[in-house]
Amino acid sequence: MTAAATATADGLGRMSVHHVDQAAPEVLLSRLEGVQKAGRGHRARCPACGGTSRKLSITEADGRVLIHCFGGCETIDVLQAVGLRWSDIQPPRHWPESPEERRQLRRAAREAALITALPELAYATAVVRLAAQQLHRQHALDEADYQTLLKAEEIIGNAREFFCESKRLGVAHG
Repeated sequence: MTAAATATADGLGRMSVHHVDQAAPEVLLSRLEGVQKAGRGHRARCPACGGTSRKLSITEADGRVLIHCFGGCETIDVLQAVGLRWSDIQPPRHWPESPEERRQLRRAAREAALITALPELAYATAVVRLAAQQLHRQHALDEADYQTLLKAEEIIGNAREFFCESKRLGVAHG
């Protein structure tokens, strides 16, 4: 058992592992048979499909526990076969808990999208200005210029929808 996991016995004497702070393959490894070090990870007998060969691969990478049964078992079946859940070996995902935190995250995402979209909007307005100048001089637009103008109109329309939605949600004005 690692320091990252906390174990308690339930009323029936079974061990229950609670959510870990970091990836903890040792919790799973301690419940498997035939565990053998293999490269950067381990191989073991699969508790879901059985057999004597070490078909189960367990590796820790990028802060996650990676589990693969070469016999074709689903990972959830492997975990259930030894009485574990994903939360017993994987760190929790951090989701915003309060409505205000969710609003702040949505606002930050929309503001980031706005900052990213500004150069595209500037390009579209430049296309419209150039097309207007050409039409003002009574020069017809060729097909390529016309298609570029249509694309610019689409970009500006999308920006308008974005700003209207942002205003409705109160993002644009704090």
